[in-house]
Amino acid sequence: MKRTVKIPYGSDFVEVDLPEERIIAIVSPKEVEGAPDPDEEIESALDNPVGHPGLQVLAKKGKKTVILCDDFTRPTPAYRIMPLLLDRLNSVGIRDEDIKIVMALGTHRPMRREEIVKKIGKEAFERVEVINHDWKDSSLLVDLGRTPYGTPITVNRHVVDAEIKIGVGYIVPHRVSGYAGGAKIVQPGVCGGDTTGYTHWLSARFTGEEILGVAENPVRHEMEAVAQRVGLDLIVNTVLNAKGEIVKVVAGDFIKAHRRGVEEARRIYGVEVPSKADIVVCDSHPCDVDMWQAAKGIYATELVVKDGGSIAFITPCWEGVSPEHPDVLKFGYRSYNDVKKLVESGKLRDLSAAAHLVHVGRVSAEKAEVTLYSEGISREEALKLNFDYAESPQEAVDKALAKQGPDSKIVVLKNAAELLPLVAGG
Repeated sequence: MKRTVKIPYGSDFVEVDLPEERIIAIVSPKEVEGAPDPDEEIESALDNPVGHPGLQVLAKKGKKTVILCDDFTRPTPAYRIMPLLLDRLNSVGIRDEDIKIVMALGTHRPMRREEIVKKIGKEAFERVEVINHDWKDSSLLVDLGRTPYGTPITVNRHVVDAEIKIGVGYIVPHRVSGYAGGAKIVQPGVCGGDTTGYTHWLSARFTGEEILGVAENPVRHEMEAVAQRVGLDLIVNTVLNAKGEIVKVVAGDFIKAHRRGVEEARRIYGVEVPSKADIVVCDSHPCDVDMWQAAKGIYATELVVKDGGSIAFITPCWEGVSPEHPDVLKFGYRSYNDVKKLVESGKLRDLSAAAHLVHVGRVSAEKAEVTLYSEGISREEALKLNFDYAESPQEAVDKALAKQGPDSKIVVLKNAAELLPLVAGG
């Protein structure tokens, strides 16, 4: 008996047919209702900051304010948050002309004007100055030394110069830092490539099981040490459902409020799977823009695919592999030991790219065969990445079925880029 399953693909779906008797789980984020009044939820979070005295007290530090906002690769509804936050800042004596919004791009490409307007809303865009962070321009970065662990700290000058620093983002499970949100708005959000490379390469030492969905981990703690040195004062973080609706907003101390949000995020995105599977079918939604983002779908499979298994990976990647990190396509996904040799020899200097190669390579080079279907990535590019390639979503599935045989078991991960699969007994 065949079962037709819809797989998220950008803003649409594609369909694949699977043998129903071999499917052991089809999982997606839990269906949770959005807040009845999102604006009221935001206001309530600002009224009740976690571990923080609030904006009235914060305003005593000074007037010069930066709001760090996550970028187009994240679904945070900043257009809802920004007008309310700006009004709150006005109410405690901080004028619009004292405020800048810095788009915390990390090492992503600059946002276009229309993307920024869509992200933060026309009202905020017209009220205050908005700047794209540029991680490559050393003249725009300030050296703040190193953390006790040794991570170099270079940070956007606008952020360093501000007297008040506020971060806006969202919280979901994350392969590099355990969860998104919190201190990540600073590192990697507004840091130089050396800082980001250092923390990301640190994350490559750990398996997905050791980091993904683990709030207290060495990488998160190092990012928080950077944010502490920079002086991040307050965060406003959302937890969303699979529809992108606000479920919960947390505001306050960038560690204490973040951990409160993590509890809610785990409730939504932690999904139970009865056992590991021979075949995993996954997408990358909502991280579909390029392979740098889409790989988050692969990260989730590390927790559920058996050794020697097969993965059918279905993702659009409209902007290709990774325009900002060409070493991804140059070297392809490899084992940790292989990438470590490239780094130590000096052939691979982009440590953020090196970590990315390892995170995917822990699955595709060490654990399972990955077959890619993508309209934005060619067969030649897929093979350079060390993936197999399919001309259609169904072909990707059929290759996995043929490889694993008639007794193989299947797990389907929907919205895989945000999932935290929890294997029973694991």
